[in-house]
Amino acid sequence: MPNRTGVVPDQAALAAAFRDLHGRRLHGFAMLLTLDPDRAALLAAEALAAGAARADALRHPERGAAWLRARVVGAARRAGRPAPRASGTLELLGVDHATAAALASLDVASRAAVIATITEGFDPRDVATIVGVEGRRLARLVERGTERFLAARAMALGLVPPEGPTIDRLHAAARRAIT
Repeated sequence: MPNRTGVVPDQAALAAAFRDLHGRRLHGFAMLLTLDPDRAALLAAEALAAGAARADALRHPERGAAWLRARVVGAARRAGRPAPRASGTLELLGVDHATAAALASLDVASRAAVIATITEGFDPRDVATIVGVEGRRLARLVERGTERFLAARAMALGLVPPEGPTIDRLHAAARRAIT
């Protein structure tokens, strides 16, 4: 017999278990993807609600996790790319300023691919589900996203000098001095 939400009790228990299983990590993914705690909470909650309603079809943990992240990525893409907000919440996740700046430098698909691959360790077929790209296009997206992320993070940490005419003159002077 359905309860007041129209869900039969076994489905309600399955939906609750689904939310318990995926909620925390999905929220972390959404935080890294949006770099905005409020937006992340909203996107994760919407995806979890949709996933909980389909929990019987999403029983495989990795496939369910990929499906949820794909929902978050799709919603983030549709919402556009607002400026990330500074947040102490990201620091609680271990995200320093340089990492946040590097993530912010990526488009949504690249950011999702980097997070899903490097941070969360998803299988390539699940990353393909998350970002909606497969095969060589996925490999290029992950490779280029990772390269851009690492370069932006190094720049934010001051490990790579910025490019420009002054730096070019310094490099030319250094080459002349060495040869």
